[in-house]
Amino acid sequence: MKAFDFKFPTQVVMGEGRLSELGTLAKEYGDKVFLVYDPFLKGSQTLENIKQNLVDSNLDFVEFNDISPNPRNTSIDTGTELCVKEHCEVVVAIGGGSAIDSAKANALVATNGGNCWEYTERAGEDVTRPTKPSLPMIVVPTTAGTGTEATSFAVINNPSEKRKCTIISPTIFPDIALVDPEIMKTIPPMITALTGLDTFAHALESYISVNATPISEMLSLYSIELFAKSIREAVHNGTNVEARDQMALACGLGGAAIGTAGVTLPHALGQPLGALTDAPHGGTLAACFPQIIEWTLPYAEDKLAKVSELLDSQLDQKLTTAEKAAELPRILHELYTDLGVDVSFGKYGLKEENIEELADLCFVGFLQDLSAHPKPVTREDVIKLIHSCM
Repeated sequence: MKAFDFKFPTQVVMGEGRLSELGTLAKEYGDKVFLVYDPFLKGSQTLENIKQNLVDSNLDFVEFNDISPNPRNTSIDTGTELCVKEHCEVVVAIGGGSAIDSAKANALVATNGGNCWEYTERAGEDVTRPTKPSLPMIVVPTTAGTGTEATSFAVINNPSEKRKCTIISPTIFPDIALVDPEIMKTIPPMITALTGLDTFAHALESYISVNATPISEMLSLYSIELFAKSIREAVHNGTNVEARDQMALACGLGGAAIGTAGVTLPHALGQPLGALTDAPHGGTLAACFPQIIEWTLPYAEDKLAKVSELLDSQLDQKLTTAEKAAELPRILHELYTDLGVDVSFGKYGLKEENIEELADLCFVGFLQDLSAHPKPVTREDVIKLIHSCM
């Protein structure tokens, strides 16, 4: 067995109704909260309950909700300035990946100074490394998708440069991930589907990554198993708390897995596409998964065959390992149809004349993802794959 490290410092507080514990948990870190939340929560009963919970725990709080999908570096820096000015002691983030990633960057820059973009990984450029711990942070995911509640990553979009890059630092692991599936029941079907496919992406990519470990593989496989059992019900019957609970767990497990093993080629394509076209992250991944899997074969054949078996319980067991692996693109296409997902790079606004620009972006901010893919990847490969995803 190859040598490996595994560290997961986040305390997970999970279960229906546990959002009521937020104030008590935050109080352990200080008396003033920087409350970051998705704008869609504004005026909702969920947000009002959260605020009242903080008040009942004798906590003061400052609100910030200038959050957009593919969170902007400029908005994040504005939030950090407010957090520092108000002398906040603990960051609480409520929302999807954009809100939580923004809050992670706020917590890091508030104590280390500078701006968020300088901490992102960019090949061939100077990257600032944090020297101080981030502010304490509690995150409450409202979707089962990004897994950011369980990672040391924060993805940031820089529209002026048309780039998305990632802060990667153990200092931005949340101190607590408070996961309550009750608050996910009202997420619309298409958002549930696309965020769910993001969960699947994390599980599959970490599973086939060259950096996978025995522990990350265990997390990845269980995440895929839960996804296969619950994604359809979560999409088509969103009030089913058990399905929401299973998807939330799948999401967290996938996040913990990529925290060790990282992601691979689909994220290297999907992330910069989101920067160019502002497309939803889960959709950009779904749009390239079947093509990348087909191109990757026969690399990681055993693992891809196992994924086929988990996703399709009716798969013919007489098939060879190679044949089972080759069935995965078909299985995914059928799943997309069941979920009502119809995606492509072209439908997300990518133009033929921008394909080479997208390929170049893959090799600037996502070299670590390309190098983790089980099949070696060249720029020519990336261009051909992008064409196939149009």
